[in-house]
Amino acid sequence: MTAGSVQAALPMLAWSRIFSPMAPEELRLEAWEALALPQDFEQCRSEFWTTFLVGNPMPLVSLLLHSQLNLEGDPTRADFIQVMTHLGLEWDDMHVPPDQLGAACEIYACAIEREESVLIRELRERYLLPWCEKAKSQLMLSRPSLVFVPDQFAEDLKAVEIPE
Repeated sequence: MTAGSVQAALPMLAWSRIFSPMAPEELRLEAWEALALPQDFEQCRSEFWTTFLVGNPMPLVSLLLHSQLNLEGDPTRADFIQVMTHLGLEWDDMHVPPDQLGAACEIYACAIEREESVLIRELRERYLLPWCEKAKSQLMLSRPSLVFVPDQFAEDLKAVEIPE
C-alpha cells in the first residue's frame, strides 16, 4: 500500500456513498461535492433518488449489479464474497448485498488501496464498467439529465491505474 494507492481509492469511497442506500444524506452530499459532479445535488436529489434508490415499483437503474447486468444473483454475490475474503474484509454490519453498487465500490476501493491488479481489472471489466454502459443506455431513453452519473463514474473507474 502506497500513498498513491490510498489516494486512488478515495474517489471509489466517495462513489460508495453516492450509491449506498444506507449512507446518510449529508455524507452523500459531501461525496457529491468531493467528486465535483456537474449538477448541484439539491437540484437533482429527487430525480436521483427515484432513478437509483427508490423507484416505484423499483428504481429505473438497479444498483444491484446482478440485476442491472442480467446475471444470476448467487454467483455474482459469491464473486464479491470471494473478493472480500481474499482482501480480509468482514461482513459485519453490512445491510446490503455485496453486489450492491455502493458495497461493490467499497470493495473495489480496498482492492485499489492494496494494489491488487487482478481484482482491479476483473471487477472493473466484469461488473463496474458494464454497469455504467447499461445505466447510461437506460438513462438516455428516459432520464438524460442524469447521464452524467454513469459517465463520471466510468471516467473515475478508467482513471485507476492497474499496478504491474
